[in-house]
Formats: sequence, C-alpha cells, structure tokens
Amino acid sequence: MVRVRTKTSPWLTEADELLDVLDATVHWGDFLRPADGGNSYRPNAYGTPDDLEQLLANANSAWRVNASWTGLERRIDATVTAAVAEAVRSADAEAAGYLAAAWDAAYGRHPDPDKAYSEAVKAVEAVACALVLPANGNATLGTVRTHLRDASTKWEFALPARDGTAGSVTPVVEMLTAIWEGQRSRHAGTASSRRQTQAEAEAAVHLAATLVQWLTAGVLCRRTP
Repeated sequence: MVRVRTKTSPWLTEADELLDVLDATVHWGDFLRPADGGNSYRPNAYGTPDDLEQLLANANSAWRVNASWTGLERRIDATVTAAVAEAVRSADAEAAGYLAAAWDAAYGRHPDPDKAYSEAVKAVEAVACALVLPANGNATLGTVRTHLRDASTKWEFALPARDGTAGSVTPVVEMLTAIWEGQRSRHAGTASSRRQTQAEAEAAVHLAATLVQWLTAGVLCRRTP
C-alpha cells in the first residue's frame, strides 16, 4: 500500500485518504438536502448515501454510512447498531442528542474517546436525574447513584427477586457506578486522571444506551406504599 504525506497526518494510506473523501462526500453532498422537503434525496454525482452504503457493504468494508447520513462510521454488528438506534429514538430529545453524539465520537472516522465517554455520561444523566431527583437542579449521575444506593428501599427494579418480591435496584446502581467511576478524564490533576481509551469509550456508550433505554422504558420506579 502506498503511503502519502498530508497536512493532517504525516502518514496516511491511500485507502485512509479515500475514506476521508467519502466521509466528507456524505457530510457535504447535495443529496443531504431533500429535493421535495420529504424523505427522498436528490442524488449528486456519487448517487445517494444508500448507493454508497451498498458499495461499501458489497466490498465488505469496515465502514458504513451512518444512520443520519452525515458521514461514515465503523461497521459493527447490525443488531447492536439497531439497539442503540432504538435507544436514541425512544429517549427524550436531550438524552437522544447526547447518546447520538457519544456514538459518533466512538465510531466515527476520527474517534474521540474522551468526548464519547463524556457524552455517554450526559445521556444517562439527562434521563436519570429527571427520573430520580427531579427537584434537585444540581443533581449529577453520582448524586443519583448515591441516592439509589442509600434509599434503595424506596425504589424497585423491573426484574423480580428470586422469591418473587420486588426487584432490588442493585443492578442499576452497579451499572451507574461503573460508568460514573470509570470516567477518568472528567477531572485533571489527580493520580488516577487520564485520557479514556477507545475500549473504555465504546463500553461506556453501550452501557449508556442500555441505561437510557431502561430508564426511559420504566424499569426503575418508586415502590408503592
């Protein structure tokens, strides 16, 4: 493979440059503007994003056109992609926006693990704070986690306990703890602060998608007296 120098990177393969061109083509292409104000897209010299996606799929490319037709993203299992897309679709606008941004930062052409993790945390906060501590305007994911842990008898989880009684919120608390305490890039200047890894960012995005979907669907609720 021939490698060429560019302004953005000292060494990029021709394939890398081609993918960046395709990414920009999807992002800026005329087909992104509906011709009739509806869902039909006017093709440009490259066709439509669907045409490009078909070409990428036929070539077994590791990249695909993203769902919003704004660029390329890494191709992962279709079932996983659909599950996250459903979490975005079912959430309120604020949480959906953060979760979509987290996904783009994790799987786009130029991943940003710190941003992906941060946006994932915000997506969960947008749902969890409004559900658990609606009167606390300063609530954070950590505040929600601590409340659920300390006031666990006031809440229940959709899955029942072994004896058939109301389910414990422990699984939710543990998931909240994992994503909250795993964000090492939130602060600087401490012994444990650092940049997030790509693996951490991806795990956070998928954990956030599950939590957003669960909390939106009502799997966590206050116990009835």
